[in-house]
Amino acid sequence: MVTNVDGLQLTAVVGREGNRGAPLVAGAIDSRLRNDRRWRDTVIDSGDQERAVDPSSPHRLPLFPLGTVLFPGMLLPLHLFEERYRRLMEERQGTNPIFGVVLTRQGHEVGDRPEVHEVGTAATLVGAGRYPDGRFDIVVRGARRFRLLSGNWDHDYLTGDVAWLDGADGPAAESGTGLLAGQVARAYERFLTALAGAMGAAVPREELGGDPEGLAYAICARLPVNTWERQRLLEASSSSDRLRDLLSILRRERALLTETNAGGPALERSGLGFSSN
Repeated sequence: MVTNVDGLQLTAVVGREGNRGAPLVAGAIDSRLRNDRRWRDTVIDSGDQERAVDPSSPHRLPLFPLGTVLFPGMLLPLHLFEERYRRLMEERQGTNPIFGVVLTRQGHEVGDRPEVHEVGTAATLVGAGRYPDGRFDIVVRGARRFRLLSGNWDHDYLTGDVAWLDGADGPAAESGTGLLAGQVARAYERFLTALAGAMGAAVPREELGGDPEGLAYAICARLPVNTWERQRLLEASSSSDRLRDLLSILRRERALLTETNAGGPALERSGLGFSSN
């Protein structure tokens, strides 16, 4: 769904549970939040607080159950209108990670206390704007993955004790992981070529770069697959496991595009807006 607020559209995409999620298109979200003062009466800048994730110990973290998966490095726009999440924003301003995002397992995002998956991603605040009636539009970026150890709804929103997860392979596997990352990058390029052919239009390329882990997360965020597959990719115990799964998915999706000549809506690069809580 495209949300246009006073003529401003932010370019980012979130998937929906049970649907083939669209790819993330980051754009210049941060600068547009700051520069368009028509948008909100308050703009909050998180600055360098994104570096505040402490990887060394378990952490108590407010949790945001959603019907989408947040990957490390991925930008996610959200529209907060429920009173409990407005209160969360008031309580957590100036703190990063501001909350964790977890995929709903059973139940609903709005007006419910859903069951959630155990593995999620900490979210750092990129920018936020507040409406006069107290609602918020925010953009967060995925940071470190975590495993939910325990949780409660004592504050009306979910709060949990989380343990940070490592995703990198050890030194002995670095060479093999690098080769695997190269295979995934080439498979992704072939997938985009097949997609362009199916759509009958050019598909813009983005410079993904980075280390094997960063490459894997960047492609995960952009790949239009079912939500349960995105959660499986997030939960992978190592970068090499995630890359192997990605390679299989990319080959499958390319074959599907080639055989059916299907493609289009899930990958259109239009400006899609905020996911409501």
